[in-house]
Amino acid sequence: MAPCKQGLGQFESGSRMSNPDKGINVTFWGVRGSTPVPGPDTARYGGNTPCVEVRAGDSIFILDAGTGIQAFGRNYRTKTDKPVKLHLFLTHTHWDHIQGLPFFQLAYDPRNEIHIVGPKREGTALLDCLERQMLPPNFPVPFSLLQGVKSVTELSSGDSLQVGDATIHVAALNHPNESMGFRIEYGDRSLAYCLDHEHGGVDDIHPGVETLAKGADMLVFDAAYTDEEYPSFKGWGHSTWQEGYKTARELDVRILALAGFNPGVVDADLDLIKAEVDALDGETVIATEGSSMAL
Repeated sequence: MAPCKQGLGQFESGSRMSNPDKGINVTFWGVRGSTPVPGPDTARYGGNTPCVEVRAGDSIFILDAGTGIQAFGRNYRTKTDKPVKLHLFLTHTHWDHIQGLPFFQLAYDPRNEIHIVGPKREGTALLDCLERQMLPPNFPVPFSLLQGVKSVTELSSGDSLQVGDATIHVAALNHPNESMGFRIEYGDRSLAYCLDHEHGGVDDIHPGVETLAKGADMLVFDAAYTDEEYPSFKGWGHSTWQEGYKTARELDVRILALAGFNPGVVDADLDLIKAEVDALDGETVIATEGSSMAL
């Protein structure tokens, strides 16, 4: 397959089809970073790697293709057997953000129209990265069998893309091997997605995060660590829930959604964080798999 350049609330359990008159609807299907961590200690908040479903009018956007994308695909098929058209936006190609793609059942159905959009990087084509993870002896099924994938498009920081009545803006984040964040605007609603990202100085807000998140209705932010843990992981490309909170308040974000949790963070740890953020000003939620929010 050759790359094709295209033209440029309330938390509820379970996903639902969005109403085009209701703005942006967000569903979390994967909230972990690095590696999936299924098991009894992560059952309540979820153990899949990143995947967020965004409905904006008639458009479907999927943010990242971690293992959570399998749950999205299964859920979609329980509601309809009709073909689907969607745009899959990849922040970067570290394994935890693309490892669900070879198992994404909707991508194998040639009736579907899936457009993959990801970062443009010097010397490394996005399509090559996606194909390589499915080459033998690492995987028995080639990328070419994902017949529902109709295009692979690369975008650079500062680019924008119009899909239906939604506009998607792109900005670079701070992460090893480069990562980009997205802002989806639809009507008077907006969602900023900033995984994976490492904050800078104590009082600094990264210009990419500021561009994407300023005044957003929701910011999905990298909360891999706590401030206490962070010094041991400085330079690894991730942030803390405390930095996310400060960033959201500074940028006048309406709802902060913490996600991208380190594999060692269990439900009991997230309960403690939830208790802390519930006592703070503003609205902060712990991203939970299978939960939806209307913006």
